[in-house]
Amino acid sequence: MQSVERSKESIKKMFDKIELSVSSYDTAWVAMVPSPDSPHAPLFPGCLKWLLDNQLDDGSWGLLHRNPSLTKDALSTTLASILALTRWSVGEGQVKKGLHFIESNFGSINDMKQRSPVGFDIIFPGMVEYARDMDLVLPLTSSDLDTIFCYRDLELERCYRSNSNGNKAYLASLSEAMGGLSDWKTIMNYQRKNGSLFNSPSTTAAALIHLHDTNCLHYLQMLLMKYGDGVPTIYPLDVYTHLQMVDSLQKMGIDRYFNNEINRVLDETYRQWFQGDEVIILDLTTCALSFRLLRTSGYDISPGIKLIKTFRVQ
Repeated sequence: MQSVERSKESIKKMFDKIELSVSSYDTAWVAMVPSPDSPHAPLFPGCLKWLLDNQLDDGSWGLLHRNPSLTKDALSTTLASILALTRWSVGEGQVKKGLHFIESNFGSINDMKQRSPVGFDIIFPGMVEYARDMDLVLPLTSSDLDTIFCYRDLELERCYRSNSNGNKAYLASLSEAMGGLSDWKTIMNYQRKNGSLFNSPSTTAAALIHLHDTNCLHYLQMLLMKYGDGVPTIYPLDVYTHLQMVDSLQKMGIDRYFNNEINRVLDETYRQWFQGDEVIILDLTTCALSFRLLRTSGYDISPGIKLIKTFRVQ
């Protein structure tokens, strides 16, 4: 009985504080932002130090206890971290270890059993091009390079062929690795009220590098004040995470033990829905989940223009 009560209290506390883990990939991009006072110094040296302090024993960056099927994610994260260290000419030994990891695990690129992170076929080749610009020699053969650039061309062709608003937003969300293909003025149309692009530290950092946008700067500064020197992969995530918790508790049939917490989440979501809050309206998944939970919980809500517009944009 005591263990049940402890579990209930633990879940209740999760409603009050959502823990987001540090993303080495996003931290690396934030670390690459130069200081406005000197292009030869990082604006956020703490992020650079975080990378220096958090390389794993195998030479990679990322999850400590990584699932073997997530090697592509580790390759992407490791290359981003290498670029950040190379950008500021630090951590030579760690760069070598990271390059060795990439060389040893590059075969995962063609492994169909590997899970491919969103945008990997565009992001990884884009970072390879950045490495070239830095005169960083990667341990990849001509055949390796042909393979990754072929994958990128196929993915870009697919996106350009449909030319839907959803694909335009998808490519904009990967703009940190799009290089010369990025139209930053158009991409800034996706900037949110909090100053970010897609609530993504990496994409926002890239925009700050290219455009020196003050709102992007304020978003990253706020993020570092909240999380220290390592940033999460997306922020804020509170709304969707809370809704997922409500959904899970209802599906497990134990929601009756958390009525106060659930009602608080749904009341706030209901308020945001009618205010047209971009946290809900600009994200298809959050919008759809909000609508379903509010409707099934008895709130007076209809799809209306908001939901229709969200689906059209996506």
